Amino acid sequence: MRHTFYRPIIAIIMLLGSYHTIVGQQTSLLEKRVTIEAQEEPLDGFLNRLSKEVGGVFSYSPSTLDVNRNITGNFSDQSCREVLEEVFDGAVNYKQKGVYLILTPAPPAEKEITISGYVVDEQSGERIKNATVYNPITLQSSTTDEFGFFQFQVKNPAEENFQLIVNKKDYADTLLVESRNSRFQKIFLKAEGENASPIVRSLTEPMKNFWAWTSNSVGFTNLENVQDTLSRGFQVSFVPFIGTNRKISGSVVNNFSLNILGGFSGGTNKAEMGGLFNINRRNVQYFQAAGLFNQVGGTVKGFQVAGLTNINLDAVTGFQAAGIGNFSSGPVSGVQAASVLNIITSDLKGVQLAGVTNYTHHDVKGGQISAVLNIAKNVQGFQLGLFNYSDSTSGIPIGLISFVRKGYHKVEIGADEMLPLNISLRTGTRGFYNMIFAGVRPERADSVTWAFGYGVGSSPKLVNKLFLNIELSSQQLLKGNLEALNLINRGYLGLDYQFANKVGIFAGPSINWRVFDSSYSDHPELFSYTSPKIISEQDYRDDIKSQLWWGFRAGIRFF
Repeated sequence: MRHTFYRPIIAIIMLLGSYHTIVGQQTSLLEKRVTIEAQEEPLDGFLNRLSKEVGGVFSYSPSTLDVNRNITGNFSDQSCREVLEEVFDGAVNYKQKGVYLILTPAPPAEKEITISGYVVDEQSGERIKNATVYNPITLQSSTTDEFGFFQFQVKNPAEENFQLIVNKKDYADTLLVESRNSRFQKIFLKAEGENASPIVRSLTEPMKNFWAWTSNSVGFTNLENVQDTLSRGFQVSFVPFIGTNRKISGSVVNNFSLNILGGFSGGTNKAEMGGLFNINRRNVQYFQAAGLFNQVGGTVKGFQVAGLTNINLDAVTGFQAAGIGNFSSGPVSGVQAASVLNIITSDLKGVQLAGVTNYTHHDVKGGQISAVLNIAKNVQGFQLGLFNYSDSTSGIPIGLISFVRKGYHKVEIGADEMLPLNISLRTGTRGFYNMIFAGVRPERADSVTWAFGYGVGSSPKLVNKLFLNIELSSQQLLKGNLEALNLINRGYLGLDYQFANKVGIFAGPSINWRVFDSSYSDHPELFSYTSPKIISEQDYRDDIKSQLWWGFRAGIRFF
């Protein structure tokens, strides 16, 4: 009897287990990978073929979709979702119900858009599930599913900030600063420790922490409840949430804003001033000034000045000035000026001015000027600083050392009328490069003559494989230790012939002007194996003397 009683219960459990196994094994039709081509094929015919590839049925109203529109494309090993995104370009929403894929027109773009995509491991190419994708300002979030897919529904996109941060344990945080340019995208995450931009990550982290702190405040709780954006002509506050806009200040956009110590608002339309700081969730335009810092979650247009720093999470158009530094995670069009540091994690169209360092993570169209270091990816313009670095440049880097990764790099071995062995490193661009060099003339062991120096040059192309060299340099000629002035200043004009891949020979005349301390009696002999004629000599005050002669240089270059 007992076995008879339990038999129906066991059968039900087995049936439920089988059902969950079948459901768990069912693959999303939208995630099925296909390879399909189309050449001027009507939309309805293409969808019919695609449905057979994925094993489902498309359901749509021919009156809402242009089924006679022709499709052309080559889709190789892509998910059905990716194919639909390319075909409809965000104009259609789709969802799966059983074996049916239901297509409906997307709402008008000005009312609502869908931001979606995949989160992918950059190293392996595999999609990452359970990654968190969120907006640090609105706190809207999405978690990727088992296929690494996420999706946001954004209302009022003209006012919304689409900036996203992607978090996943054991991966470096990724800050997307231009996600609005594409409604569907693949986001690549790097494993922790492989982040290519530690500066970007270290400066993004405190901004995220700040917004997390703000989200725990009473004012932010009200902000989440009050979804509408309110407008006011003028507000005054003592500290955030204590002012004329009270605890809903984060939902209010003001024309004019005065913060005695600091304030938090939805945005500023005309002007804002703060004794210590100003914080705006969204856009600011025309004028913003603070004693310590400004932080803006949206775009900035106009003039922004702070005693310490300006931090902007979106695009900047206008002029930024800060006592210490400016940070922008969006593109900047205009001028950034700071006494210490400017950082842009996107592109620059304009000029960066810094007392110490300028850093632009992507492209520069304009210029970077600093006392110490300039860094950018691709430069269309110029860099002026003690040290300059770029990935490539179509302009001119001017500094003590300028390194262009895809630029001009040469190692030279040659001789001149004074020293039979010279080694030189050239780096920069053919338009303008730096030279660091040293030379030696072996003689007796106790009296080796040697030199070290620095110069600049340009190497325009004359004809195929033949280049002109125009160079100015200065070197100290000495024997043993540096004890007295003995400077050889040289102007050189020569030819460089690249007779083989990354190998060339050079030769040409030089004009040399020696400036030295005539009271010092142990200068090395100028010439020991050549006999140039001294064409001019002059004496100056304080035992300084000069000599002028014609010389010659020749040798071989590599790389």
